[in-house]
Amino acid sequence: MPTILTRAQFEQACRRYVEAHPSSRRSDVRTYPSGWSWHEHPFIVGLGYLARTVYLPQIAAAEADVTNEQIQIDAEDDVAIAVNGEERLICQQYVVFAPTFEVPAFYFTLHDSSGSPLPLNAIVKSALFRRHALPSPDENTFALTLPDSSLALLSQGDHPTLGTPSWYFHPCHTSEVVGEIVAESDAREDGDELLRWMEVWFMIIGNIVDFFAGSE
Repeated sequence: MPTILTRAQFEQACRRYVEAHPSSRRSDVRTYPSGWSWHEHPFIVGLGYLARTVYLPQIAAAEADVTNEQIQIDAEDDVAIAVNGEERLICQQYVVFAPTFEVPAFYFTLHDSSGSPLPLNAIVKSALFRRHALPSPDENTFALTLPDSSLALLSQGDHPTLGTPSWYFHPCHTSEVVGEIVAESDAREDGDELLRWMEVWFMIIGNIVDFFAGSE
């Protein structure tokens, strides 16, 4: 199984993932995030990407100690909350191809109900991320860097296809981590290597991003 992908393999892997995981219901610990759809650039061939919209519960700084399990329980009632008029955060999520590293990259935007983008310190505390998964942004408002690292973990940048301002996770070590995991497992059946690649990728990113928080 490859540790990097061509753009054609990326598209095939994404399409197979959408076909394999159409349901948003979680039935076991191996269920993967769903609700994704494949989108093409309106004019340029080969710039497709995965996308979905998720509505996250509003979490104040004082509530940052709520456990991840509680967040997931609250998310089940998110539709009812919206009906009652309480605010939710609107998160546009994307999986795009990073040509420099030849792997997928996770891009997202996060806005409040008025359409205003959240600042970095509010993004880090939001329900999008697992509790304590990210360090404090300190005084930096444009990027998030891990201690003892010169490379930003979370940065601002334009969406590669849409050209819209977004946040993204730097994909520099993705192939190494995916390679270690896929090397220990065989494809379930012929033709499933690319599907397995994407499942492993979602599993890795899911250690930081809570793909099951909120509602679609």
